Amino acid sequence: MIVMGHILLLLGLATALVGQAMFLVVAFKRSLWWFFGCMFLPLADVMFLCLNFRATARPLGVAVLGLLVAGLGANLAGLDLPG
Repeated sequence: MIVMGHILLLLGLATALVGQAMFLVVAFKRSLWWFFGCMFLPLADVMFLCLNFRATARPLGVAVLGLLVAGLGANLAGLDLPG
């Protein structure tokens, strides 16, 4: 089970990274200002998400799904999560 947990953890983190990249692509298509804001300003991505929810719903879903799979994998591997 530990090996399966590590595999799920890596797949989940990779999926979350793909979702974040998709989100940044949407921000880049809107404008370069939004792209750099989402990259470097702490709450700009939340504001961009609220203002452009239709365009960012799919990347958000991919990222959340990846984080859920990563959490399941960490649980199966017996890793302690902070919190």
